[in-house]
Amino acid sequence: MMKAIMIIFNQAFSEEVLNVLEELEIRGFTKFNDLQGRGTDKGEPKMGTHTWPALNNAVLCFIPADKADDLLSNLKELNASGVDQGLKAFTWDAAIADF
Repeated sequence: MMKAIMIIFNQAFSEEVLNVLEELEIRGFTKFNDLQGRGTDKGEPKMGTHTWPALNNAVLCFIPADKADDLLSNLKELNASGVDQGLKAFTWDAAIADF
């Protein structure tokens, strides 16, 4: 079984998130840059404007289910190092189409 994991984070965390993927030998991912958004609870908007200058990035990866817990644990630790920066991870079951 595979897991899809979407990681959305303040662009200031880009290097750290990519380092987590590298440490866990997660090679396949897609990175999205310069995303606008706002956290659901207490996050401040990241809109790339004069008023809200920050932006988000996101990484989408499909990994074996047995790696998901390690990835989420590492991301939780990273988020704790800079809570005000903002980092969220969303997971769902996934299957890769065999063509």
